Amino acid sequence: MRNLFYIVLIAQIISCNTGKAQNYAVHNSYYINPYLYNPAEAASEYTYVFVNHRQQWMGIEGSPVLTTVNFNTMLDNTRSGVGVKMSSFKRGLLSTTDVALTYAYGVSFSEKSRLYFALSGGAITNNIDITQADPSDPAVTNYLADNIQPAANFGMVYKSASGINFGVALPQLFAPKFNSASSFENTSVSPLDNVIVSAYYKKKLQGKIVNRTRKGVRKSVKTDESYAPIEFYALYKYAKAGNSQAEAMIKLNLSEHLWLGAGYRQSYGMSGSLGLAISKFLLSYSYEPGNQPEPSFSQGTHEIQLGLRLGDIKKFRKKTPVLRSTLRPQTEQHTARFQQDIPPLDNTIQLTTEAKKKYYVVIKVFADFTSADRFKKELRDQKFNAHLFYYEKDRKYYVHIFETEKSSEAYEEVRNLKTFTKVKGARVLTIDTRK
Repeated sequence: MRNLFYIVLIAQIISCNTGKAQNYAVHNSYYINPYLYNPAEAASEYTYVFVNHRQQWMGIEGSPVLTTVNFNTMLDNTRSGVGVKMSSFKRGLLSTTDVALTYAYGVSFSEKSRLYFALSGGAITNNIDITQADPSDPAVTNYLADNIQPAANFGMVYKSASGINFGVALPQLFAPKFNSASSFENTSVSPLDNVIVSAYYKKKLQGKIVNRTRKGVRKSVKTDESYAPIEFYALYKYAKAGNSQAEAMIKLNLSEHLWLGAGYRQSYGMSGSLGLAISKFLLSYSYEPGNQPEPSFSQGTHEIQLGLRLGDIKKFRKKTPVLRSTLRPQTEQHTARFQQDIPPLDNTIQLTTEAKKKYYVVIKVFADFTSADRFKKELRDQKFNAHLFYYEKDRKYYVHIFETEKSSEAYEEVRNLKTFTKVKGARVLTIDTRK
């Protein structure tokens, strides 16, 4: 009786022309693979490949079966991310296959706080298993098998340095249409019929020094960056059809290789999960008891996900700052070739009054004037305000491109030079101006 009820329910969904049914799938593994729900999560710090398989309501004929394969990554040293997602979703008589390409772009608010926007576009096909349907049903006779319809979704996510993140996704910019008579006839745009709002806490921790034995030798090594022991996730899925739903989950990181999770979905019930991370492989499993959503309804729901992490961590390209060492006019200093009247050099920063010391951004030191002067001209050709001075005590020529009475400006300039230019040898030299 339950099987008949389910098939009838699916048939009603198929014959619905309003397109208001909530048609996106449910995932328990989104905390490991958030790109499943939000396309803005495509800009991940590593390159990932995931395969997710969900078998819902075991023992129920025609119960939902979902398989998803996705690839996503940030493009190294840019602000962009890309992703590809393909899925096959079977429930009752209806089978849906879709593919989507994603482009994400990030805006930086601080060193580690960013806002990402993303848009996905692709196509979706719906197919009815005619062999199990009533041919006299108009929803079947008017249906064109394997019709193709446009599909798109939008997402945004704010990731903060504190580990508290917020996201919004519009999973269906076009209303789903299951009984189309021809391909690409769907022109109904309804982005707000379904909305997913997410909030989660996932704090990244710096690596630490630990003692490890390798080949009989005990050494101190620095571990990779890890995450805080506890993570929290919350979702709210709004549906115009009226079946809106909230859910929450907690993830306990027992170690950098093992975690446990527990969740609760409104009007449905609990779920549990287990995960392993071995080298570059990720494996997660989740289970929902068979008494959900009603007692003795099924034999339970199983979901398994296998992930592969590829390559090194990706860097987010920061906005290139205006270099102070290129702002001043390119005026030549007329000084003696082998001697300049300068105060004694002191290579340590003295904690005295700022006005009594100067900070120089030095690029290179030479033993002869000709080489130093040639290098200075090369820097000037690159639009740097290069100058040099001769220090009698060590008989060396110092080529510098910026001087200031504020240490913060000097050290900031050195960081920017090393990050955004090819001038990697910059360092700060402090000169005490007191006699």
